Amino acid sequence: MKLKMLGALFALSLAACASFPGDQVAPTKLPSMASYQQRPSVYVDFAFYQGEPGSQGAVEMPQAREQLKPQLETLLRESGLFSRYSLDQFQKQPGDYTLKLKVYNHGSSGAAMLSGIITGVSLFIIPGTARDDYTMTLQVIDPDGRPVLAQQNNESIRTWLGIWFLPLAAHTPKDATNDAFSRQFNALLKKLVDQQVLKYAQLPSPLRG
Repeated sequence: MKLKMLGALFALSLAACASFPGDQVAPTKLPSMASYQQRPSVYVDFAFYQGEPGSQGAVEMPQAREQLKPQLETLLRESGLFSRYSLDQFQKQPGDYTLKLKVYNHGSSGAAMLSGIITGVSLFIIPGTARDDYTMTLQVIDPDGRPVLAQQNNESIRTWLGIWFLPLAAHTPKDATNDAFSRQFNALLKKLVDQQVLKYAQLPSPLRG
């Protein structure tokens, strides 16, 4: 009986969870590159860390990287900015730009743990909350190995836990993470275009649609 009760409480804790991006980075509309005959190719060196940005104590999280990799590939494909892209170092080719992309997840883990304990003890009646802060950094290195741009932005995700959030359970942590990641990455891509960091060659006038 006790095992059944614990199982029910665990299932309730999963269902009564809702996550929302902080909307610190607004959605970005990328420009169309359909009229450009030549577009750059890129190798994306992507890493995910737990810890403060640039800190020696930040720990690389390969599992988190793998979870976000499909979303990153979708964003690269849908951007239309590149003739070819790869996340595999062994597929990097001469002439590729390198995008060194890093994501740091940092926040108050102690406060989140205390809030979670209080919520659990109250059988999820007292709501709990936790905030994950994300810093995304992007460094662009040209085909000759020279750094040409370094940018970063910040986003957050607030997760709520408690029976009151059962109606909002469709707002999953995975969806919130993908949303925040997309906002941050597209905003940085837009800066690459605006600052003309990457080289594009336009189609001759008669061939433009």
